[in-house]
Amino acid sequence: MSTQSEEKENSSDLKMQSTLRKIRRARTRMLVCFWTLPVYIISVWVLLNNERDVDTLMWIYMALYAIFAVDMSRRRCPKCHGQFFVTTIWLNLITSKCVHCQISFKRSVDEVDN
Repeated sequence: MSTQSEEKENSSDLKMQSTLRKIRRARTRMLVCFWTLPVYIISVWVLLNNERDVDTLMWIYMALYAIFAVDMSRRRCPKCHGQFFVTTIWLNLITSKCVHCQISFKRSVDEVDN
């Protein structure tokens, strides 16, 4: 009987770790998009100086940003089932903890490495 409960607990732990990894990955994608903003600005400046069209570049960058922001905002906490990064209407880009129950996705990385 205890074997079944241990297997169920291990299964739920693995599922939680998997969910936390997905949450961490979503935040990493958004941060990469955010930190590439200077490259985008320089690219637009170069294109404008060479009298080139910047519409395509702008649409691509805005689409990537929107996709990553929606992906990050829709991630749910495996513990409290609230939106991991969204308090009321604000998306918290810098947190590594659920804004509701304070579970950290960094914990899953530490547990996997050990």
